[in-house]
Amino acid sequence: MQHMEQPRKSKRNNARWDLDKVRYRLGRPPAPNRETRSIGDILPDVMAGLETPQSENILILRQAWPELAGEQIARHSEPGFIKDFVLHIHVDHPGWMPELERSKRLLLQKLQSQYRELRIRRLNFLLE
Repeated sequence: MQHMEQPRKSKRNNARWDLDKVRYRLGRPPAPNRETRSIGDILPDVMAGLETPQSENILILRQAWPELAGEQIARHSEPGFIKDFVLHIHVDHPGWMPELERSKRLLLQKLQSQYRELRIRRLNFLLE
């Protein structure tokens, strides 16, 4: 990513500015000319900044998820975020929702016993 030009280091033609100030009734000097870039060049930098921040707790739960939920369920779901002591789990297909609902109590017990410091009280499944 290129750095923007510092306005203090820009050169200004004061005689031209005095003339333009009167002619166009301007109150301040124009911004320095900067190199224009296409949206395609800028967009990857913008998108990289929009990624949702992940807490360390979620990253730990995602690593342990296959062990907690089982390999088959873990391929179709993953912990998303924790809010108000509720662990929200993302599910990739509606067919896996009933399976997760059946194992909800067991998952919650495992989470509460192994990750007591997270104080998870409930599980919520979200279809992605």
